[in-house]
Amino acid sequence: MRAPCYVRDLAELEHVSRRAKGWECPHCRRHGNLNRHGALRGLSETGEGKDSVRGWRFLCSDRGRRGGCGRSFSVLLSTVIAGATVRSPELWRFTLAKLGGASVLLAWERLRSRFSLEAAYSWWKRWERGQFGVRAVLARGRGPPRGELARQLVAAFGGEDPVGSFQLMEQRRWPG
Repeated sequence: MRAPCYVRDLAELEHVSRRAKGWECPHCRRHGNLNRHGALRGLSETGEGKDSVRGWRFLCSDRGRRGGCGRSFSVLLSTVIAGATVRSPELWRFTLAKLGGASVLLAWERLRSRFSLEAAYSWWKRWERGQFGVRAVLARGRGPPRGELARQLVAAFGGEDPVGSFQLMEQRRWPG
């Protein structure tokens, strides 16, 4: 069984981490050597400091008689975008405001985010760079996507958090 890249919430993360011994290592493809190695923590949207669990790290153990590779990998919550501090629902609201004609500054101020404006510019660049990769994934088995990417994402994954749903359903990170 392959290890998931993304899970829906902390309860599902706890549930799947109990079955880690049955997964194959994504690096060496061996079974039976994976151990839950530690929580991935990051900045919280509400509080101060690094107190928010973003996922778990798993180690392919090479200690003792185990034949693992000694490398680790992560299983993240679907709302976590690798390389971004802000979670996907907040970034989706920002993206909709920006696509609605607002400037980056105005769209970010509407969110009342405690993160810097630099995070908004970084996300917007990533949104623009990742469009081709997302369109390619959406086109698999469905025909070429037409029109605005935001509309396509809502049609495919729902309107609440299509970026997080994309990661959860496709089990791949957001391109860009």
